[in-house]
Amino acid sequence: MRTVLAVLVLILLLVPGTAGAAAWPEGRAVTIVVPFAAGGGTDIIARQLQRAMQRFLDAPVVIRNIPGAGSGIGTNEVLRARPDGHTLLLSGTHTVTASLQGLTAGSVAQLDHIASLNWDAFVIGVLEGAPYKTLKELIEAGKQNPGKVTIGHAGVGALTHLTAEALNRAAGTPWTVVPFEGGARLIAGVLGNVVTAGVFSQSEVVGQAGRLRPLAVTSQRRSPLFPQTPTLEELGFKGIPQGSFRAVSGPKGIPMETRRAIAAAVARAMNDPEWIAFSRQNGLVKTYLANEDLERYFGVLTIELSRLLRQVGLIK
Repeated sequence: MRTVLAVLVLILLLVPGTAGAAAWPEGRAVTIVVPFAAGGGTDIIARQLQRAMQRFLDAPVVIRNIPGAGSGIGTNEVLRARPDGHTLLLSGTHTVTASLQGLTAGSVAQLDHIASLNWDAFVIGVLEGAPYKTLKELIEAGKQNPGKVTIGHAGVGALTHLTAEALNRAAGTPWTVVPFEGGARLIAGVLGNVVTAGVFSQSEVVGQAGRLRPLAVTSQRRSPLFPQTPTLEELGFKGIPQGSFRAVSGPKGIPMETRRAIAAAVARAMNDPEWIAFSRQNGLVKTYLANEDLERYFGVLTIELSRLLRQVGLIK
C-alpha cells in the first residue's frame, strides 16, 4: 500500500487546474449510487458530497443506496446505466476488490473514473464496555477461545474484508471473520454484541464516540482523531491495507466534455468550506485526481490490491 500512496503523490504533482463546469447536468437529476447501506463511511462521504455539489448545480443530486456483494450489486447497476453523466458511482478500493473477486459484472476498466475524493484510514474497534483494552488482549482472547471471538467487516470483497483477513492471518488466525452489508450494519453488529470487534472507517468510529473503543489504526502514522491509539505497524503488523480510497466513477462511454464537467463539479464541492471542515473532522486525506490521471491510478491500485488479495487467499 505504501507503493500505491507513493505513486499517488507523484501523480498529484502532475494534476492540472480544473476547468469550469460545462453544460451539465441539463436540468435532470444526478444519481450517486452508494453500493453500501445508508449510514456507513462511504455513505457519509457521499451525502456530504451531495450537499456540497447541490449548491451550484441546477438539478437535484440524489443518493441511492444499493448494498450487497461487497459493493458488487450497486456497481452492476452503474455498469448497466446510460453513460450520460446522470448516474454515478461512489467508487474506490471496494470497487477494485469486488471486481477482482468476480463480484461485479465487469472490471474497474469497464467504468469511467472521473474524480477522486480522499483516503480514509481504518480503525480496529470494539464495544466501549468490552473487556479488551488493547489489540493484544483481543488476540489472546481469540487464541484462548477458538471460534468464539469474531471480527466483522463491511462486506465480502470490500477492503475492510481484505484488512480483516490480512490482520487475522498476521495475528495467527485468532478470530472468526464475519461479513456485514456495509459499515452501518457492522456498527449495529458490534454495538449489539453480534460480533466482538470490527474494521471501521474513522468516520464511523468518530460518529460512535463513547460507544466504540479504538484498539488500533491502520494508517502509517497515528491518526489525529485517535492520538492515543497505536498503529498496526507500531504493534508489529506490516503489509496490512491502510484504508479506503474513494472516487466518483460512471458507466463506460461518458463524453469527455461531460466527464470534465463532472470532475469540475466535484473539485468545486471539495473546495467548499463545509467539505473541508467535514474532511478534517473525519480524518479524510484529500486526493483529487481527474479523468486520465485517475484512470492510471486505478490501474496502480488494481495491481497492488491483486497482490494483497492473493496473499490472503481471496483470489487465486
